[in-house]
Amino acid sequence: MTQFMLQPNRWYGWQMIPGYVGERCVPYCCPIRVERIEPLKSGKGILKVAFWNTGYAAGVQGFELDLKLLHRATNYLVAQILYGNADDMERCAVVSHIEFAWVEKFCPELWHNHPPHQYDAASQTSITYYLNAVFGMKF
Repeated sequence: MTQFMLQPNRWYGWQMIPGYVGERCVPYCCPIRVERIEPLKSGKGILKVAFWNTGYAAGVQGFELDLKLLHRATNYLVAQILYGNADDMERCAVVSHIEFAWVEKFCPELWHNHPPHQYDAASQTSITYYLNAVFGMKF
């Protein structure tokens, strides 16, 4: 079985638990575009991942986080987010392949405000072209 691997310059689904709202476990979901992945070579399964977070309240922002791999499957991985000295932060992320149905289900506001039919033919059939068009990414 092939395990899920992050690749630079690709879009993924990001589900962070807990998210930024609610008292307990309201997840935060958004498309992310991974720019760089660096294994820390500590023997602890930690990756430094640089990515664009498209759903951040202040607008699209670049992040760089350390992720400790907890589980890898064919289409997703589960990781603990390491915040350095912030011991009170206990968050995990599910990073997965992304597709139109994922955006429609987990990002309904994005889907409603930017339906694929408003974009060119390539953006209507390719999630990569669609997200590049929505967020003005040129590659």
